[in-house]
Amino acid sequence: MTAEAPPFLIAAVTGRALAESAARGGHPVVVLDCFADRDTVAAARAAAAVAKPGTMHFDRTALLSRADAMAPASGCAGLVVGAGFEGRRALLSRLAAGRTLMGNPAPVVRAVKDPRRFFPLLDRIGIRYPDVRHTPPPAPAGWLVKKAGGAGGTHVGRATDAAVGRGTYFQRLETGRVCSVLFLCDGHRALVVGVNQQWTRSVGAARPFVYAGAAGGLVLPAALERDLRMRLDALVAATGLRGLAGLDFIWRDDAWLALEVNPRPTATLDLYDADFPRGLFDAHLQACAGRLPRVEAGGGVPPRARAHAIVAAEGPWRLPGEFTFPAWCRDLPQPGHAFTAGEPVCTVHAEASDTEAAVTELRGRQRELERLIAEARAAG
Repeated sequence: MTAEAPPFLIAAVTGRALAESAARGGHPVVVLDCFADRDTVAAARAAAAVAKPGTMHFDRTALLSRADAMAPASGCAGLVVGAGFEGRRALLSRLAAGRTLMGNPAPVVRAVKDPRRFFPLLDRIGIRYPDVRHTPPPAPAGWLVKKAGGAGGTHVGRATDAAVGRGTYFQRLETGRVCSVLFLCDGHRALVVGVNQQWTRSVGAARPFVYAGAAGGLVLPAALERDLRMRLDALVAATGLRGLAGLDFIWRDDAWLALEVNPRPTATLDLYDADFPRGLFDAHLQACAGRLPRVEAGGGVPPRARAHAIVAAEGPWRLPGEFTFPAWCRDLPQPGHAFTAGEPVCTVHAEASDTEAAVTELRGRQRELERLIAEARAAG
């Protein structure tokens, strides 16, 4: 009997997209995240939730003990991390000990997530960004407060509501379209996978800019796109970034302003995975080994535009066992899960010939799911 191949360990706030991408490339995985959703479990060799109760933050003890039991260093093909470690670099180093980290080690994460290092770096390589300061502005209106090492917009608030603490900094709120670029990098240069328009939702007064979804296939003006690609190359060369990563930015007229770098696979990989024959998980592994794809996507086949949106619970709700999610939903919670107000229920997906059509289809599906949830809540 042939022994099973050792699995990759995926650790992320949510690991479903990485797990499904890995399955497309024939890579077995074990997933440790905050949800252990049904489709995550289906795509993985094994999966477990390791969140602190009532949060989307890792329980350090549970994460490390489950990792040692389910994907021990001696039987792990490699470690791939998603969101959740930007502000917990010591935990990342501990989890990576004895395992091959397919991604960016703690020093690289620090270089792009520590504002006292990151913004001077942008100055050196000529990337513009909104004004930043490390003390409260005299007039806080028009300023944001951010906590270094955050992700998913949960670390962003309005400066007027700021409680200044360790690791906080202030960034001027600029007008324009909030966008992101997903790219692969090999430590020396970058290859753009796609450009996206993003949107946010408010989860109470303290979290007004939580990530709520994105639409891929955004087309930038040619000169702006050339500049973005050139600056990404410079950023990668200066930091040694490897694998899948993302850059959030503001697009206004013919200029762009950098906001943050996410030094790991981002949620927008969902919007492009189908364009890569072996999936973006495999492309991430190859990039970490210093090999970028020869083509950006699709093997010459024009990619479709895709969009996704997170649907959150409007109030307390327990998912009935008989509730059926439409086929265009992902991140499906386990039956009986008890939601709090604002907690993600699932992700709605849509696909069309262009970005605008994909967003139109997405909004219709989002309304349909919200109607189904409202009916289930009323009946329960």
